[in-house]
Amino acid sequence: MALQLPSLPKLTPRKAVVIAVLVISPFAVAGLAANGAHHSSSARPGNAAPGGAAPAVQVKDASAESLRTAAQAAAATPQCLYARLVPIGKTGWGIPLPSVWNSTSTTCNLMYGDDPYRTTSRRGDPDTAIRTLQRNLNYCYGYKLTVDGVYGSNTLGVIKAVQRRHKLAADGIYGPKTRSAMNWRLYYSKTNSWSKACSSPL
Repeated sequence: MALQLPSLPKLTPRKAVVIAVLVISPFAVAGLAANGAHHSSSARPGNAAPGGAAPAVQVKDASAESLRTAAQAAAATPQCLYARLVPIGKTGWGIPLPSVWNSTSTTCNLMYGDDPYRTTSRRGDPDTAIRTLQRNLNYCYGYKLTVDGVYGSNTLGVIKAVQRRHKLAADGIYGPKTRSAMNWRLYYSKTNSWSKACSSPL
């Protein structure tokens, strides 16, 4: 037994176009939307990826990078091997700072393991530089370090805390940036007296 299909009405050309548009348009819109989403996500990194998944973003560890930079700078900076009074203008006041041996420069550093010397050279006195730093950390920051002239784990930890407080890379190395950011107790050489407050006049 043959199946008979009902006869379809004849379509005018105008009706055929309308039906074609109605059938094709949803697919066209979906295709354009997908194509547009692809272009916009590739044109602007950081937008959501197709399908709602978050884009893959590579984030550098700024902290690790800044610590590497600080370590490189420390290697190029000489060890503080003495301490000197750095005058503040012509006021008579000065700051006792760790310094380079036999020099007016305070562009030097101290790090874990210092005292004795880092190199075979026996010039200067790193013990004096470290004691000067330890006394200042105790007075100006309220720590209770043993003033022993050894840059050990306690001094390292205190320097890291001070660096974080001043928004520096917390590498535990006392160097020029830490020196300039720190608060210091001033000394008045004319009367051999110390300031009661600490400040950062550098």
